[in-house]
Amino acid sequence: MDTGALPCAGDKYISGNEIFKERINTFTLPAVITAGLIDGINPCAISTLVFFMSLLAVSKVRRRQLILLGVTYVLASFLTYLALGFGLFRVLHMFSGFTALRSAVEWGMIAILLVLAFLSFRDAIRFRKTGRADDVTLQLSTGMKQRIHGVMHHGLGSTSIFLGGLLIGTAVTALESVCTGQVYVPTLVLILKDSAFSESKAWVLLLLYNLMFILPLVTVFIAVYFGLKTEVLLAWSRKNVVLSKALLGVFFILMTLLIVRF
Repeated sequence: MDTGALPCAGDKYISGNEIFKERINTFTLPAVITAGLIDGINPCAISTLVFFMSLLAVSKVRRRQLILLGVTYVLASFLTYLALGFGLFRVLHMFSGFTALRSAVEWGMIAILLVLAFLSFRDAIRFRKTGRADDVTLQLSTGMKQRIHGVMHHGLGSTSIFLGGLLIGTAVTALESVCTGQVYVPTLVLILKDSAFSESKAWVLLLLYNLMFILPLVTVFIAVYFGLKTEVLLAWSRKNVVLSKALLGVFFILMTLLIVRF
């Protein structure tokens, strides 16, 4: 009897395992897109943006200057965050060649994500009750905020709007990455763990993440150009804290689950 065409138990197991992996892998692309958007509305990034827009209002930057400043700021922010992601990804990629070290990084990331999820939910509950920014744990330190504000003042005082926008976008993005990296790093770990993606596709995902990250920034600049008042943006940012913190908490839990399942 010819049994070559009959699947054995092992074939069934492998087939089922492959199907399971494919279903899990389908979550990576939407996870990266969602992570980029969540990172873009991260209170760390939004609070910095609100302060910057208030400075623009006081400095009376209008029309063509606002467009030039917005374009250079967004471009510098995008390239800086992309470069940071590229560097981090290369470091994580090197770790992947050492099984023990890779395992330590992954389990360490899982532990950090669970702590961040707890703190995010706690921040959402606290801010909802009190409305005080001081009750938020996961935020930029006072010293870091002062540095960022100093960079903005210096950049707007530049004789060139173009150079000022590049300076502010680059420096501010690098400084606030201390906070926004809470979302960025685990996303890079997830991309690296997803074996369905080649290295070239991983760079595409990294690029997509950064495009999603600057989307809220682009939206705000366009809205300000067409007359959005700083007071409205400030009120929205305060309402955004609870929602964004809750989304961050959910995101951290989902990322934990995805990393574990991979």
